[in-house]
Amino acid sequence: MKKIDSAASVQQTEFKKKRTRLAPEVRREQILEAALVEFNALGFTAASLSKIARRAGTVKSNIYVHFADKDDVFETLLEGLMARSQGNWSRMQDVQNAAEFIERFIDSAYASLTDDTIAIARLLITEGHRVPHLLAKWSAANVQARRDRQALVDRFVAEGKLKPSPLTEHFSFVMAPVVYSAVTQMVLGKEQAMEEVLAVKETHRKLLAMLLRPA
Repeated sequence: MKKIDSAASVQQTEFKKKRTRLAPEVRREQILEAALVEFNALGFTAASLSKIARRAGTVKSNIYVHFADKDDVFETLLEGLMARSQGNWSRMQDVQNAAEFIERFIDSAYASLTDDTIAIARLLITEGHRVPHLLAKWSAANVQARRDRQALVDRFVAEGKLKPSPLTEHFSFVMAPVVYSAVTQMVLGKEQAMEEVLAVKETHRKLLAMLLRPA
């Protein structure tokens, strides 16, 4: 009987450890990290707030302190992906020439291929059709972001910093090698894909130099 009591005591202690009071922003981030794992493991429909809470070391009611529902959690993950992309492009605003533009773009684009970015991208591909309302909302925000990026490229072309070409006319096409690298990571795993991704990155850099540097 003592052994059973002891085991129960250990379990209670472990649960209390997991439920340590944290700053709201820290707890919110833990919930998002747990949700990303659950969504990728089980799919959006099968993942529940209870399972997400358990993985995050909290209780379901605490999730409602930070998020309205499961849709809100999913949408927040997508917004985070968009925010990182926008943050990368904000670094491009003050470039002085094509060489600087290319270096900043290549470095930020391939640095963005983190584990969580790949996980969210995989989630979009596999589960997006299950939440069309969220996907439509994310897509609308993405359209505006693409327009903003295109406007920046158009400005650099007008200023003579970039050479006009079919690429600058529809600059979203520039992301094709990055998307290929992301898919390669999804299929092969980060370690096995590393050599191919590095080769693509260097080839991408050379192609942009050929296409964007003014004569």
